[in-house]
Amino acid sequence: MISQAEFMAAPAETVAAFAPASIVYAAAGTRRAAVLAGEPAEGDGYAEWSRGQMMRACRVIFDHGVQHVFTLLAGPGQFQEVGAYRGHLIDWIAQGVAGDTALRDFQAHGWNVRLLCGDEIPLLSDARKRLREQSRSGAPTLWLQVIPEAETPWQWAFTAIKRSGAESRREAVRALYGEEIAPISLLPGFGKPVISADLLPPLLAGSVQCYWSQQPGYSLTAHQLRLVLYDYAFHRSTWRADKTGRAEQVLAHADAWRDGPILGLGRRLGPFWYPEHGRPFSGSSLEEQ
Repeated sequence: MISQAEFMAAPAETVAAFAPASIVYAAAGTRRAAVLAGEPAEGDGYAEWSRGQMMRACRVIFDHGVQHVFTLLAGPGQFQEVGAYRGHLIDWIAQGVAGDTALRDFQAHGWNVRLLCGDEIPLLSDARKRLREQSRSGAPTLWLQVIPEAETPWQWAFTAIKRSGAESRREAVRALYGEEIAPISLLPGFGKPVISADLLPPLLAGSVQCYWSQQPGYSLTAHQLRLVLYDYAFHRSTWRADKTGRAEQVLAHADAWRDGPILGLGRRLGPFWYPEHGRPFSGSSLEEQ
């Protein structure tokens, strides 16, 4: 077994051997990230800055061997908002993923990009078509999801299955996504530990290992990704067929199991949630509000 220190210092192609084929990168808190970086939290300046951050983070993931990255551009929560952000949301998405600058960037990176959206928003349907026209065989693929309602992904799946007559999961995946995609087995996310239909694309969830950061936005670095991939490859892989004597080994770490924390408990940090067992802060910044 390779040590963590060796793994962290290894060439990207060595690390890639341990990376899953398909992941969800559930970045969120992009407006918070903009404020922390001294950038505007709305308007065209915010949209362009956030797109650049997304491109940088996704390049880190692809450089480490992942072939399919799913990320949510806009979910039900954004579509329920009011105000300037909601009013410009569709325009920002269409320009940000299928405008001339975006298309040039995707081509320069050597990625295929797919927009997962319905036909009810014509501007996004046109963007989806433009992205399809740029396809190249064998390229890693960035899947950008726009999901107006919680039921939307299921509607996509049911429609594809009915239209194609698919009789297996593999056939249904091809009908829905237009190609075969390995099951998703890793989800680096942000904020509250939550799994929902707008995070995990339909028909693709395998045994998904989840990791949750409290750094908002597309903040993922190569160092952070390698920490996740090492844990994913070597620490979480604990199943074995012969479990003889396995349960008895709990006694070597009895206190850890008797007094273990409840992962997922948190408190309010201003208007946001923050994990109970996160980095400690001084003063009253983590008091209940």
